[in-house]
Amino acid sequence: MSFRVKIISPLKATEADIQRRQRRYNEHAGPDTKVEVFNLYEGPVALNTLGDLLFCEHAVFQEGVKTDRHDFDAILIDCVFDAAIDALCEETGIPTFGPTRTTLPIICLVASNFSIIARIERQSELLSQLVRKYGYSDHIVSTRSLGISYEEAKEEKTFNEAMIRQLKLVIEKDKASAVMMGSTTMALADEVAAAAAGIPLFFPGMIALRVMENLWFDRLII
Repeated sequence: MSFRVKIISPLKATEADIQRRQRRYNEHAGPDTKVEVFNLYEGPVALNTLGDLLFCEHAVFQEGVKTDRHDFDAILIDCVFDAAIDALCEETGIPTFGPTRTTLPIICLVASNFSIIARIERQSELLSQLVRKYGYSDHIVSTRSLGISYEEAKEEKTFNEAMIRQLKLVIEKDKASAVMMGSTTMALADEVAAAAAGIPLFFPGMIALRVMENLWFDRLII
């Protein structure tokens, strides 16, 4: 039996972005996992502020409550801020996962500390607050931001240069043992990944999907 996962975008995304997210999850899904990414037709176009995040939570919840248990076995919110996960689980009765909540304990299994790298400073601050809420603040050594807009993040050269700078800082200055990315589905070019000098890089969306698969096939998701 296939494991059927509904993945909900945190944004009112472009069709190209939805396709990119779908490709990333397809690449990481096991052969018996079927994933489908759903867009938000009412939602923010970027997550830059607390207001954007509140809008995101409302829109994610509205999309999530449409989910039929006969169609999907679990829901994954494609958002590092874990938007509406508890409310959706309670409302739908469908196991609902947040990437950051799922990833944090795994980071701490393999690293003594970690840094967060997000797109802008405000995202780093909000993500740090969520990490504290989950009880992992003692493990954070730094938060860093790329300092680029959502559109600039789609420009390969701009993104790569910004990420390499921050990776060098978290390694050389912050002495981080691992990095949690402030994005669920970003992919790094080989030269960017090499700048990490071998420390583990955690991509919360990909980690969450793999954990969900293991839980499902071990019959631990009901």
